[in-house]
Amino acid sequence: MAKRKEIKFKNNRGSYEGRQDGVIYRIHADRTLLGTCAPAYAVSTYDTKGKGRGINTSGHFRLHLDDAKEFCQKIANGEISPEELRQRFEAEDAAKEQAAVQAAAAAAKEFRTKLESAGISYNKLLELEAERESLSGIAHNILLGYERGEGWPSGT
Repeated sequence: MAKRKEIKFKNNRGSYEGRQDGVIYRIHADRTLLGTCAPAYAVSTYDTKGKGRGINTSGHFRLHLDDAKEFCQKIANGEISPEELRQRFEAEDAAKEQAAVQAAAAAAKEFRTKLESAGISYNKLLELEAERESLSGIAHNILLGYERGEGWPSGT
């Protein structure tokens, strides 16, 4: 096996940067995880030669610092394909987005059921909400008191 050319990383206020063969490798720390035993580093690469070797692992996975440096080294050596990683990340992002849409649709359906049981449409609710927002603070408190059974203020 051929000897690998090691990437030399410089520490720049907690982030590390190294360069090799037209690619800038950056290792960023999630400062909320530093000091814990959890992996706290994400890797991003920027290809200055436009060969498609740029990736960003933020939001997908984190590594310990030594593992992040080794990850960069594997990209530099061609052991890890940035294109395959990008495809995997795109698939993960699409799945997350689909799950978020499904959860939001379920919440909307549940709320719609509550509105129907109250005999009100969503548009009517929005109209009433706009009117409620235009009430003064005093009018709001009077209505709250009325709902609690305190009645209307005297003299009205």
